[in-house]
Amino acid sequence: MSMEFLRVIAEQRLPYVVHTPADIDRLRVLRAAELVTAFIPPSATHTPDDRAIRHLAQVESITAKGKLVLNKATSGLIEL
Repeated sequence: MSMEFLRVIAEQRLPYVVHTPADIDRLRVLRAAELVTAFIPPSATHTPDDRAIRHLAQVESITAKGKLVLNKATSGLIEL
């Protein structure tokens, strides 16, 4: 889920590089929701001989909106 991925990003030192296609897709969702700023390359790119090119994406920051969402998500937790 994208919220879990936002928590993962929040625990990393930024800028944070994302390698796997699944994480890049999660990052696209977070960026579309304006929760992060990120450089994400175009999706399907192939070489002339039709080999897929491996892409990397980079998270630049968590936006104020992203921080607010994280704070709301963690404030609902019960501390013992």
